[in-house]
Amino acid sequence: MDSLKRLSSQVYHEGIWDALREQDEHVYQLINKEYERLQNTLQLIAAENLCTRAVLAALGSIVQNKTTEGFPHARFHGGCEIVDDIEELAVARAKETFKAQYANVQPHSGTAANQIVLVALLESGDRILSLEINQGGHVSHGANVSFGGKFFNVENYYVDRQTYRLDIERIRQKAVEFKPKLMICGGSAYTRTIDFQQFRRIADEVGAYLMADISHIVGLVIAGAHPSPIDAAHFSTTSTYKPGGPRGGLILMGKDFDKPIEVSGKKMPLWRLIRKTTFPGVQGTPYLNNIAAKAIFFKETLSEEYRSRQFKIVENAARLADNLLGLGYDVITGGTDNHMILVNIASLREGLTGAIAQECLEDCGIIINKNRLPYDTRNAAVASGARLGTPIVTRNGMGPEQMDTIAGLVDTVLREVTILSEREYEIDNSLKQDTRQKIMELCHEFPMS
Repeated sequence: MDSLKRLSSQVYHEGIWDALREQDEHVYQLINKEYERLQNTLQLIAAENLCTRAVLAALGSIVQNKTTEGFPHARFHGGCEIVDDIEELAVARAKETFKAQYANVQPHSGTAANQIVLVALLESGDRILSLEINQGGHVSHGANVSFGGKFFNVENYYVDRQTYRLDIERIRQKAVEFKPKLMICGGSAYTRTIDFQQFRRIADEVGAYLMADISHIVGLVIAGAHPSPIDAAHFSTTSTYKPGGPRGGLILMGKDFDKPIEVSGKKMPLWRLIRKTTFPGVQGTPYLNNIAAKAIFFKETLSEEYRSRQFKIVENAARLADNLLGLGYDVITGGTDNHMILVNIASLREGLTGAIAQECLEDCGIIINKNRLPYDTRNAAVASGARLGTPIVTRNGMGPEQMDTIAGLVDTVLREVTILSEREYEIDNSLKQDTRQKIMELCHEFPMS
């Protein structure tokens, strides 16, 4: 009977792709086209990664059909004994890989994880101190267009105008003056090491909680290629897709997990407040198929292959940055300590913008994103900068030699494109086709696995 059950489940899931093709040929073909795009173009977006087929299998599994609310053994629906086991496994593996005391695997995204922490700790009008979005921060850290910016009193700290690095003493002075209830560190476009211990010292001095958003550097943190905030911050949040897992979020806590906090006249540990705020405070039913996929991914992060790859990601990013510097590019901070490179594209040629760089490189098969720079005078739709990242090319097996090749291809396109306006350009068709052919050959030599 057990073997028949396993066979039945296996047949059911193996038939999913055929079922899609038979039921909706249009969507089936669009998915095929996205596979071809990924396989035949160079993926250099710092916020993207590839998950394994095992993770994809969990995302498309029958676990998607289960509805429940609450946490394991305290659900609001019946029939949860299997998904309870799945979530507990994901939690145990997350705690192991991050050396954390508490892990909440239910957030739907990194942004949702941040919102849960904000709602748990703060009342409307309470003070947040965070890195300004155009300085390398993230919209969910209190930008005025976001949830946090609408309900809380948000002040920002900035990078130094000359070095583009965080100045801890200036941040401390800002915190002393502003007296925030919550400090946030971490960002989406900061290329140097973040000293979480220094941020914690400032938070303790001013009586603030500290949240470290490590979404971009989380894979590096797992491997030890970047210092961990788990015991330095009260809360560490992250998305799970940027390091190569499924879409979703995660909240982690270290030594402060059971620190008491008073809420409505009652004391409770911080971890319980976070759980209560997750449901029913912010979210309803968790995405249990994503949680199953997270469990698989956390197991993958424990492998030597995954951890050694994170150091290669950093090495490739440094090599790519060095190449661009050698070709005359203004690389922000003069290099990188992590997986991303931020480049002042506008300084290369008169009239060149981040928007043109993104679009003309994509025409040639190189995928990057435009990015505003600290103190940028151009709007976000145009931007003066570009952001490049090495997680996907490294995962596909590329190394230093390929970073040299990539830098040369990027440089050739950006120097040859004809600039017509901030957003408009022309590019020679022979250059486009020649570059696309070279990119395709490179991608086929190092295919997705």
